[in-house]
This record gives sequence, C-alpha cells and structure tokens, in this order.
Amino acid sequence: MTAAPDGSGARSLVDAARPVARLAAARAADADREAALSPEVVSAVVAAGFARHFVPRAHGGDEGTFLTFLRASAVLGEACGSTAWFASLAATMGRITAFLPLDGRKQIWQDGPDTLIAGSLLPQGTCERVPGGWRIRGRWPYVSSCTAADWTLLLARPDGGDVAQARFFALPRAAYAVEETWASLGMRATGSHTVVVRDAVVPGELSFPRADLYRGTAGPRRTVRPVPLRAVTGLSFAAPALGTARGAAQVWTERIRGRLAAAGGATPALERAGYDLALSRSVDDIEMAALLLERVAGSADGTGDRPAGDLWAAAQARSTAKAAELLLSSVDRLLRAAGTECLAAEDELQRRWRDLRTVASHGTLRYATKAAAYAECIWSSGLPDDTGNRRSKHA
Repeated sequence: MTAAPDGSGARSLVDAARPVARLAAARAADADREAALSPEVVSAVVAAGFARHFVPRAHGGDEGTFLTFLRASAVLGEACGSTAWFASLAATMGRITAFLPLDGRKQIWQDGPDTLIAGSLLPQGTCERVPGGWRIRGRWPYVSSCTAADWTLLLARPDGGDVAQARFFALPRAAYAVEETWASLGMRATGSHTVVVRDAVVPGELSFPRADLYRGTAGPRRTVRPVPLRAVTGLSFAAPALGTARGAAQVWTERIRGRLAAAGGATPALERAGYDLALSRSVDDIEMAALLLERVAGSADGTGDRPAGDLWAAAQARSTAKAAELLLSSVDRLLRAAGTECLAAEDELQRRWRDLRTVASHGTLRYATKAAAYAECIWSSGLPDDTGNRRSKHA
C-alpha cells in the first residue's frame, strides 16, 4: 500500500515512513560502510510514497504538502541520514519535474507517479538548439541516487551564455553515464556521483527554463503551489538534518544514561553538570530548529495562488539556514560531551555527526549567505508588491 494524498483519510506519508525507518535503522551501519543503500531500502522508500509526494494528482501523484514532506523525511533521518537524504530528494525532484510541459510529464509518469527521478541544480553542462529539441553535453557532480534513478534532471546553459538562460533537461537512465566519484565524510550511502552526458538530444517537451522554477511562475499551471525555489530548496536538506539530529540526541541520551547508571551515583558533580547542560542545550537547539522548519514549511503550504515576494522568500531561506546551524551546534555539543569512545570508526553517534556535518555544508544552508540576501531585501528601496513584501530592486 502506498501513501495516499494528504487529508484523504488513508495513512499519510509520515505513517508510511515509520516501517521504512525501522528497516533503514537496521541497515544504516552497513550502508555507511558500503557507501550504498540496499535495494530493499530504496524500494521501501519509493513504496512509502516519497517519489510521488509532490507529483500532481493529474499524473496519479499525491500533491502533498511541504509540512508532511518535512515530518516524513525527519522520521527517516532519525534512523539513517542517507536514507532520509535519498527520500527527500526523490520527493523534491518529483516536484521539479512537474514544471515540464504536459507531454514531457506524461512521458515520465506514463507508468505511474512512483518514477524515481534524480537531479542537479548546478548549471554544469552546455546546451544548444537543434532540430527536434536541444543538444546537451557536460559533467554534473553530486547527483544523488543517479545510479538508481529512472530519469535525471540536469541544468545546462547555452554555450557562453548566462545562467539566467539555463534550462532543465530530463534524461532517461540510458542517456547518461555515471562516474562513481562520491567518497564523503558523511552521507556516504547517498550515491551522489557524477553524471556524464557526452552528446544527447533532448526533445523540447522534456525541457523547461530555469527561471520558471526559481520564480515559481509555472506553479499555478503545473505544480501544487507557486513557490520560488529559494524559499523551499533548503527544506530538502534541512529535513534529513532535523531527523539526524534527533537520532543523535537519542543515541547520546541512552549512552550517557547507561554511563550514569554504571557509576551508581558516583559520577563527579562537575561531570554530571556537563551532561545536564549538554542535554538541555542540545534539546533546546533541536526543538527551536524544528519550530523554524515547521514554520517555513507551513508558510510555503499557505502561499495559495499568489506569487510570493522577495522578502518572504529570503526570510524562508534565512530561517531554514538558521535551523541547520542550530542542528549542527546541537550535535557538535553532544559529540564533545560524549568523550573519546565516540571517535571509534563505526561509532553510531559519530556517524550521525558526520552525516549532519555533511548536510550542513551544503551551499543552500549557509547562514551568512542567506542572512545577507535577507538584509539586502530589507535595505533596498522598492514598492510593496501584492503580498505586502518589499521587492528588492536587485531581484
């Protein structure tokens, strides 16, 4: 049984994620060691409904909400960071694919909404107009799950052209090669390898302008909500981070509880105070991050049919990056308080810390950058737009 549309009365994506989380937890250490998710975990994530979550109902999908997406991805993150990352991006790429023209969407989802789609937002390749479509070439690093995907979305710009003219292209698995280049500190099992396209002609119906996605302008026709990409793209990475931090706190708490019990009340007062403070501060940080992310997701769900303003989008991105900063600080603190034993190569707390450190390094979660963009919207002159926000003259 796959997940049903939000609010249908059948089990939600959050409920469907729980048995997947149990499976992923049992396989997490192996996935980290082998740098790959097991086929069983991949299949379970798809069956739970992540790939179809944002797919329009017209194509058999769930047209799910950002809030459900956040909560379900976090459930998986408590079990295995790489599994949550894979699930989160499978859902995200379904949403982005919905910006394709109708004929392209029909082709990709002709066998149903559970088609697994990978993708990259990096404009690494080049494209040129040719009869019948577009010719693209290039190398795209960090394309998570590209070996398991049925299709991959790639961003390319005209040769010598500006990124503003870049376009997305959907390619079936047979149209590209994969170089296994992913060997990371954390999130080792995400399969974020390099996609290579030597020469492919992509039909026009399998392409759309980058500007549509970044502005959210195609939303009323093709997607659930007209949300600018920068307002929500951080959720795709912060949602797994939230679950990873929660899982790390659970592991740490059980470990320290056992340590205190073994001491039989003989733990030195200063050591005990250190544990108390680390626990409370980290739990507070995780709860504050969760509140920020739920607000971001809920706000994105409430955009309706109106295009969102620049200030709103910048504030969304800023809050998401702040949440990631809080999550990383919380687990940094727990790792320090745990002591030397967590430095063992396959220690579970260390694995979760490595996963979180890797997520937090993503460009879309850099707080300084997002804070500067938000401040620019505040300082710049401009007339209020139809959302009541001030629109930056530099947007």
